[in-house]
Amino acid sequence: MKEFFFWKVWSPSERRMTVGAFLVLVLALVFFAVKSIDPLGNVIRWNVVSELSETTAVVDVLQIGEWQYGISTPSHLVTESFMASVMETDFLSVALFWIFSLIGLTILLAALTTMSRFWYLAGTIVFILFLAFSRLETLGAFGDASRALFMIAVILYGGVTYYFHAFRPDFGIGRRILGVGAVTVLLTVLIGFLAKTPFPALTAASYSFPFWLLITILFLLVSATEIIAGLVWLSTSGSVSKGKSGLVNFLVISILYLTLLLLLYLRNTKQIDFDATLISPAFLALASGVLGIWGFRRRADSTDGIIPFRSTGFWLYIGMFIIAVSFAGYMSATANDPVLETLEDVVVQGQLAMSVLFLFYVLINFYPLFQQKLAVYKVLYKPMRFGLTQTRLFGFTILIVLFSIQRLLPVNQAIAGYFNGLGDLHAKTEEFTLSEQYYKLAVQQEFQNHKSNYALASLALRQGDRNAAAFYFRQSFLKNPSPQAYSGLTGILVQENLFFDAVYSLQEGIRTFPKSGELLNNLGMLYYKTNVADSAYYYLAKAEETTKRAEIPATNLLAILAKNTDSGLLDSLATASEKRDYLSWQANWLAVQNLRQNFSKETFNKDAVPADSLLSVSSFAYLLNYAVNQAKQDSTPARLLPELAAKNPVLSQDLSLAALYSQFYSGDKLKALETLTGWADEDGEQSNLYHKILGHWLLQLGLYDKAIETLSVVEGVEGTIGMAVANALADKKEVAVILLDKIQDKEQSAAIEKLKQTLFSGVKPKSLSDSLYLVAQKSPSDKNFNNAVQVNPFDERVVSSASAHFRQKKQTAKAYKLVLDALRYNEYAPQLWAQYAYLSLEQGLIGQGNEGEEKVRQYALPADYQQFMTRYQPMRALIEKQRAEFQ
Repeated sequence: MKEFFFWKVWSPSERRMTVGAFLVLVLALVFFAVKSIDPLGNVIRWNVVSELSETTAVVDVLQIGEWQYGISTPSHLVTESFMASVMETDFLSVALFWIFSLIGLTILLAALTTMSRFWYLAGTIVFILFLAFSRLETLGAFGDASRALFMIAVILYGGVTYYFHAFRPDFGIGRRILGVGAVTVLLTVLIGFLAKTPFPALTAASYSFPFWLLITILFLLVSATEIIAGLVWLSTSGSVSKGKSGLVNFLVISILYLTLLLLLYLRNTKQIDFDATLISPAFLALASGVLGIWGFRRRADSTDGIIPFRSTGFWLYIGMFIIAVSFAGYMSATANDPVLETLEDVVVQGQLAMSVLFLFYVLINFYPLFQQKLAVYKVLYKPMRFGLTQTRLFGFTILIVLFSIQRLLPVNQAIAGYFNGLGDLHAKTEEFTLSEQYYKLAVQQEFQNHKSNYALASLALRQGDRNAAAFYFRQSFLKNPSPQAYSGLTGILVQENLFFDAVYSLQEGIRTFPKSGELLNNLGMLYYKTNVADSAYYYLAKAEETTKRAEIPATNLLAILAKNTDSGLLDSLATASEKRDYLSWQANWLAVQNLRQNFSKETFNKDAVPADSLLSVSSFAYLLNYAVNQAKQDSTPARLLPELAAKNPVLSQDLSLAALYSQFYSGDKLKALETLTGWADEDGEQSNLYHKILGHWLLQLGLYDKAIETLSVVEGVEGTIGMAVANALADKKEVAVILLDKIQDKEQSAAIEKLKQTLFSGVKPKSLSDSLYLVAQKSPSDKNFNNAVQVNPFDERVVSSASAHFRQKKQTAKAYKLVLDALRYNEYAPQLWAQYAYLSLEQGLIGQGNEGEEKVRQYALPADYQQFMTRYQPMRALIEKQRAEFQ
């Protein structure tokens, strides 16, 4: 057990620092794991582009027997596509990289102070050289091109480390780490306050790239033989206790491991074009690194005190481990694929070269011990014939040969990665010309790398150069294609109206990435735009199954169904649809309900109204469809939409029209009619729509003469049928016949014949106001009459009865207002004029009463007029007498 928990015998200070170091390492590994899952996702976002379209639905319906007259009005549909963003740097990843790497560097420098003078001075000189190559003057802390920051860093790091090394050798590792850490924190704060560059963290990371890369490569090579060493322990530790030789087991598993490395090498060098392994090089690097925490102990002990493990070796190793992991995580976070491939090559080829020589080292030195069934792992770093240093030198030589076979491609890729980092920096500072030059230098080093080509395409898009962007997107397909690049190229082709090329590009992308829901969705939408509905449905259905954001293809499927499906199939598909909380889906769902004429209660989604009231496409479509669909259920849109119209001037007319639906069906009908009448009188693009809606509303209210007048200017068959219905209901059946025959002359229709039969049968539309009127007649009360008037404030019977009721209750002003409002649209109703005359006399307005009496005489039947006069004349005579007596 001591082998695994060796730090248990260390001092309390050392144990605390060890636990802290392991905690930092674990956090760095989490950072690497999260960023390496989808490197491109760290710098390229999938944005959603929403588009608005219209379909016609019949939401205004007048039921006449078994026949209904409806008018088509717009319902709004949302369709959405994925669009890959330009490449952006994640600054949180930059900050995390610096936190972890500086902690690793602090541990590394603290461990350096415990070594002998030669190794301390050698290490310090190397560190100062790399510090110089990191170009700290680019931060502009003490003026442009000033080397003051570099000198301060050298003095502080050199002074503190030399003090620990030369004057306080008695200090433990904890104090040394804290001392060096204090210098690191001081320099970080100094840079934070004094740096003139806009992005000091990114600037420092970009220019210090070679320093971190070399430490990472050194760590990968140092730990390259740890898996073989672990296999020695695995094959001999258990076998010895059983009295068996572990040689056969060791050879078998070692050959399998080397075969795995060989296959990875052949795949990476394109000598085989399939992945014959299931193990990522990242797992091999991680395994060798973790095994090295224990394995490096025996190697340190074999150095004859040059690197004592407890005071130096462990801290050197763990510091490099933390730096290597954080650097790999940072490269994944920036999607710097040439550097990731360099690290992968170092892992695979380094372990292959080193492990082959290490296998030879084990066999030539410890074959007799294997034969004697001894625990070889205990003496693994005490060679008898062939030295460990020779093994490593020969292994490194083989690694150089492997790199040379590739024409030093890993080196070129590392250089390309360095230029990519500088390109990212200057793209962030918006120095696009300089950024482009660095990316092009990276392409010169490795022309197939995805990072540079996609970044160049991003720069071209920012500058409006679509041709260059398309070229670089195609270049990015060469070795490491991505769904984002295919999406970017397709977007350019669509903008250039090259739809077939765009379809071909997406099909190629789907062949490469068959599980990319984003590409499947976009291809489905391209087919939808070219009216190939079956193909659109096929790809969108596949996208819904594969993408994590299934609500987007589901939204598009609803849009397709709404535009391309008959009512029967639409009912069955809508019933089977799974409800979603996504706003665009809900907008389309309401549009489908409008098409189905299903106006059942729906809950209003409060998220549809953003905090700043600036509407998106989804919010806009949802609010319009909700206002129309729920006009009889919810009066909220009548209040809400005009407020939003004031803050969204471009959308104000559509929002105001939707608000009128809610106002007409659930609120103030008079205000809705007056507003829509004003719009209809204006000569605009929507005048025909406004007249059509207004005419239908007048029909619903029984204002047939007004409806005829309004519908007479509506173009198309809807206006003609509306006039025919209004004339028939106004007992002008001869005119209705002429209008319907006019339609039949153009096109024979069984529906028109059925309409004729219905209209001439004398059937009248049923209205809710009729039933409410009967309730008010049976049980007269303010509430019952208010309910009846609200449903139809222009109905002659309802308003006159309500007026008489409120007159009896001495509410003359309310009764007078009801009559005046009704007369605005129903000026030919004698009962309303009779009430107007009575109410005028009660208020002492004899002139207005006489006007009402004249209107009753003009519009009423003689018998009804005589009945009115028997009541009106005594009232007028009484008022005249009272006035005469007063005088």
